[in-house]
Amino acid sequence: MNSNNVLLFFLNRVSIDAPKLSPDFVRKQYQSLNETHASVFYTVHEWCLKRVWGHNPEQFFYFVSGGAGCGKSHVIKCIYEEATKVLHQLPRFPDQGDMSTPAVQLTAFTGTAVFNVSGKTLHAILKLPRSLKPPYQGLGNALDEMRAILSNAEILIIDEISMVSKELLAYVHWRFQQIKCNKKSFGGMSVLAVGDFYQLPPLGKAKPLCVYEEGVLDVWKDNFQMVNLTQIMQQKDDLVFAELLNRLGVKRKTNALRDDDRALLTQTAIDIKDCPLDALHIFATNKEVDEHNRATIAALHSDCVNIKAQDYAQDPTTGEMIQTGGFKGKKRQLPDWIQAAQGVRITILRNLDVEDGLVNVLMGNNKTESTTLS
Repeated sequence: MNSNNVLLFFLNRVSIDAPKLSPDFVRKQYQSLNETHASVFYTVHEWCLKRVWGHNPEQFFYFVSGGAGCGKSHVIKCIYEEATKVLHQLPRFPDQGDMSTPAVQLTAFTGTAVFNVSGKTLHAILKLPRSLKPPYQGLGNALDEMRAILSNAEILIIDEISMVSKELLAYVHWRFQQIKCNKKSFGGMSVLAVGDFYQLPPLGKAKPLCVYEEGVLDVWKDNFQMVNLTQIMQQKDDLVFAELLNRLGVKRKTNALRDDDRALLTQTAIDIKDCPLDALHIFATNKEVDEHNRATIAALHSDCVNIKAQDYAQDPTTGEMIQTGGFKGKKRQLPDWIQAAQGVRITILRNLDVEDGLVNVLMGNNKTESTTLS
């Protein structure tokens, strides 16, 4: 295939603006907090006031947990907005760094989660290496830059904590110790972790933070206090489904499924032959996904093309990026080639631009027939 006639892939929405919260909207959000939400909110609020008043309160470590529909994202946004507003009153001095940098860092493990709460990934904000195996890799020449960026940081919020491994949390702890030049846990930062350990675990073979492991540095077990959200905040129609999800989350194989849960789930069960080809399908393995995608694209499109991956390496002499030949990706890397056609649905597999919403698992459609591979 001619390299000048390769499909150009782009999404319907190349840039997605995260919503800015108006004061009226924020006020309504605060008013909708339930009793447990409010207890966490006002505890953090009081801590922030003490910091502004110069009382130097002890750093806090809270873990806000709860099942589907309990308002975890809601309470995160409220705490973030209020803590940012209050801590903005802290006295800042120009010689201590950029006075405009935020006091509250809103983070998560995946790009999708941080876009939903308008934050940044842990790896991006702390320049974490891909491999988190010891020994600890310091920031080196980037240390001064990171100290300037995080000079005002007081509170770290980590969403979807269930996906954070002990190794990753230990790296976050060490990073802040180095950046803040402080030997306290997390360099003296206060940490608010939010999530549900019944949801997605860490990648690979790593165990969740709630599972004790002998001989592994555990900065979770000895530090964090748990606050459990139990009241589901969804509307009536969503409430039934949210309650079902929470029951399934704790159900064991030996436990019988409730009759009403079985009835609700079987409403969605249809014969595979009656399912539209272009409907989104979910499979247990990547192999099954690949087989289904190839068959579906061939059945729905006549203009299919195979596009090979192009890999580049830095020339050690000139520093220029040079295309390499005979590329063969590893198991956890991007595919060696993709099959595509105009109108085919596309999923991003790596974070491209978190602030613009171009994050892992975002879906879009190929809308063009030619030009260059992007």
